[in-house]
Amino acid sequence: MSWPGTITELLEATAARRPDSAALPGLTWAEMAASVRRLAGGLAREGVGPGDRVALFLPNGPGLLLLLAALARRGACAVLLNTRFRSAEIGPLLARARPSAIAVARDFEAVDAAAILAAVEPAQRVSLRLVIGVDPLGVGNLLDLPVRPFTELDSAREAPDAATPDAECLTFTTSGTTGRPKLVLHRQRSIAAHAAEVSARIGLDVPGACFLAAVPLCGTFGLAAAMAALAGGAVIQPMARFDAAEADATIRRTGVTHLVGGDDLLLRLAEVAGSPYNSLAFTGFANFHGKADRVMAESARLRLAARGVYGSSEAQALFALQDPGGVHASVGGGLPASDAAAFAIGPDDQLLVRGPSLFDSYLGDPDATARARGVDGWFRTGDLATAHPDGRGFDFVTRAGDALRLGGFLVAPEEIEGFLLALPGVTAAQVVAHDGRAVAFVVPGAGFDSSAVLEACRSQLATFKSPSRLVVLPELPMVDGPNGRKVQRARLREMAGG
Repeated sequence: MSWPGTITELLEATAARRPDSAALPGLTWAEMAASVRRLAGGLAREGVGPGDRVALFLPNGPGLLLLLAALARRGACAVLLNTRFRSAEIGPLLARARPSAIAVARDFEAVDAAAILAAVEPAQRVSLRLVIGVDPLGVGNLLDLPVRPFTELDSAREAPDAATPDAECLTFTTSGTTGRPKLVLHRQRSIAAHAAEVSARIGLDVPGACFLAAVPLCGTFGLAAAMAALAGGAVIQPMARFDAAEADATIRRTGVTHLVGGDDLLLRLAEVAGSPYNSLAFTGFANFHGKADRVMAESARLRLAARGVYGSSEAQALFALQDPGGVHASVGGGLPASDAAAFAIGPDDQLLVRGPSLFDSYLGDPDATARARGVDGWFRTGDLATAHPDGRGFDFVTRAGDALRLGGFLVAPEEIEGFLLALPGVTAAQVVAHDGRAVAFVVPGAGFDSSAVLEACRSQLATFKSPSRLVVLPELPMVDGPNGRKVQRARLREMAGG
């Protein structure tokens, strides 16, 4: 099947097919397409064109998606920045990407964009010459740069389409849990093709489909699903910040059919949900915190239609999806969304993938690109996986760097963590290896008894899997990644050896 090669083609096709259907709050697809054409004209007037990069330091909202599409129409590249990032993280990213402009929401109370950017070293933001204010605060100055209001750009004459399939489209930022974050560059064809294929695979092209954008759109988990909604013509309901009660109300009020999120996000939703949902057809979840069994139990209770998915910034989220209700549904992985994609399990059990959704390069890091992509077309994911017995799909096991070598055996930490989480009083658990033995870090809750936990491990786990030490913490060390908060396993390994 032939898919659109650019974001412009994707949006214009949807607008032509469903002009009067709702796209975003207050906008139909025809209105969204027209707004994007005007915004592209405003960007052209400000000198933003093919080859330029613009940083988007924005919460989830219509403005982010409209600007992303307008930049694509200009043949320019969006540099997506997590709003949880602060100056020490943003500065190096700006220095590497060298964007000519940055879009901010000055009225987003969770982020003082002016203060954060002012704390960035001037040499790191020297490429900036313009600020786009995606807020109602009008003109002004920020960093001694002129602020162009979003509404002003949206009133310009429509710009012709300058998009090409090979144009730089966007960069995702890796979480940097084990090293310096990378800027993962995608070209328009990979974003557009993947959006169309995921949309068809999970039913976002079905009339009445509605996607709740609860996960940050700056990361691939949220954005891949949102772009699939754009491709299918589904309603997109963005949440600037996740609030479980608000999400519950939105699902029931608007008939949300599609949702993605980490296990912790879904369990927070389950805590406030008083009764089963009647509209959800697909909830793709990632087992970030080892709580997959609890998610599946809540899915059955609340009709979440949850199933494991697999992806990365390099391959894009929803690269693969487990079958609903199948024996592998609680595990990340599954069958690739694209018929043109493929996976292989290397001799070291590392997962290799290829297909139209893959990234182009790590921006400014050709050596890392060469190591990851090689010359054979396969992307070396750095993840360990096992193939399904029928060979059609796979199950994610763990990150290669997180795998535990215990007593001569290779063990996924999630196996021990899942056991710990099922014990009374354990609210969070992570396991790392030190000197060939497991060290468990736990966050206690009501009824926690460290002696009872250790005794349960000794009596019910293989000796080599039983933790040699139990470290009790008030909370686990976390890092804000573009797809949600993740545990800093590298920090835990340092603590285990200290």
